[in-house]
Amino acid sequence: MSFKLVLFDIDGTVLDVGGSGRWAMTRAFETVFGIAGADIYTKSVRFDGMTDPSIRREIARNASVSERDLDMKSADLERSFLVHLEKRLSENTNKRVLPGVVELLERLAGVSMAAVGLATGNIERGARLKLASVGLSDYFELGGFGEDADDRTGVARVARQRFEQRLKRPIQPDQVVAVGDSPEDVRAARANGFRSIAVGTGWAGHDKVIAERPDLFVEDRSDYGAVMQFIFGTKGGSQRD
Repeated sequence: MSFKLVLFDIDGTVLDVGGSGRWAMTRAFETVFGIAGADIYTKSVRFDGMTDPSIRREIARNASVSERDLDMKSADLERSFLVHLEKRLSENTNKRVLPGVVELLERLAGVSMAAVGLATGNIERGARLKLASVGLSDYFELGGFGEDADDRTGVARVARQRFEQRLKRPIQPDQVVAVGDSPEDVRAARANGFRSIAVGTGWAGHDKVIAERPDLFVEDRSDYGAVMQFIFGTKGGSQRD
C-alpha cells in the first residue's frame, strides 16, 4: 500500500462553530475601522470555500474601506479578529465536531502509511482556535492556511509542500486526498491533481458540490469504512504495530 496524505478543510468539513468566524470578523471591522453595524457589510459575503484574506477584502469593498487603509490596518484587523473569535468560541454552546469525524481521524491515526493535515482558508491562528474549541487540536499538526495563498488551490499546494519538507521526500499528487465541503475544495483538489472527497455537511448545498464531480461524495463521515476504502483501496489499510 502506498503512502497517503489526507488534507481536511475545517469549517463545514470537520466542525461547525455556529458562525463564530463571521461574528468575529464583523466585530473586528467595527472595532478597527469604527464602523457601526457592520453586519450589513458581512452578511452577503460567502465565507465557505474562501480564504480569510479574500473575505476581508470583500467586506472592505462593501464597507467602502480602501485597499490602502485595509493594508495599513491589516495587522490590527487580524489581532482584533482573533480576540473576538476566541471570546465567541468560549461562549458558543452550539459548536460541535461533525458526525463521524473523530472516528475517521482515529482510524487514520492507526494507519502506518498515512499522514493527516489541513488545507483551509482560515488563517492558522484562527484555525487553531477553532480546532481547540472542540477538542481536535491534537489531530492536525501541519497544513496550508489562508495566509499562504490567494485561493484554495494555492493553499492545498502549500500543504503538500510542507509535508514533503517534513517527510523529506516527494509526495505524488495522486497520493493526496483532499476532504472538503465546498465546490472550491473540489476544484482545488482537481487543480493540484489530488483525489477529492466531498461531504454534505457544509453550506454550499449538495447540488453545487456534486456538480463539481468529486471523486467521492458522502453525506458525512459516519460511514468511515467506505471513506477509508476509498482512500486506501482497502478496508482501512495497514494498522500501526
